[in-house]
Amino acid sequence: MNNKPILEFAKIISGIFSNKDQALKNPKEFAHIQIHIRPLFFKDFKCYAFYSEQRYQHDIWNPYKQSINKLSQKKDIYIFSNHYVENKERLTGGGLDISILNQISKYRLHEKKGCDMHFRENNPGNFIGYIEPGATCYIQKDGKLTYLKSKVKLNKYMLISEDTGYEQETDKKIWGSKFGPLVFKKVKNFDKFIESDWV
Repeated sequence: MNNKPILEFAKIISGIFSNKDQALKNPKEFAHIQIHIRPLFFKDFKCYAFYSEQRYQHDIWNPYKQSINKLSQKKDIYIFSNHYVENKERLTGGGLDISILNQISKYRLHEKKGCDMHFRENNPGNFIGYIEPGATCYIQKDGKLTYLKSKVKLNKYMLISEDTGYEQETDKKIWGSKFGPLVFKKVKNFDKFIESDWV
């Protein structure tokens, strides 16, 4: 089996990403955010897996999003699935201190149904991803059940993302940036961890 394409995609999607430049240029519109996507090495996952953590730079030990992500490939689509972890508070800071992540394999994972991201290569080395079809990735926001639309552009230098939420009954936009997508530059690579014997 030729696993080179999925390994190359894994190198692109993993790393530490920061929108510092965007936040400094437009501090009223954009908060300074970091995204950490770290490759995991647990054989019992039997797949390519990552721990991801998103946090505001001013509050580094209180991430607002934590997930385990599994990466698979179906024809020309790279599927980046999302999973909850029980007791995720114990993993807080794992984006900064990888020793914390040694505990992950002990916890049960729960897939976030309808929330897989599907990526396709639209130009060599450039990918565009959308949340899977069906409008069933639900998020509770201000007391309302909304469904998520997500778009991500990705290459080895940057990640551009935009999330918006819509009311289930009316398809009315309820939340999302008024100022456009978040623009992250990759500030650290994890390429050295991603080789043919990773899994």
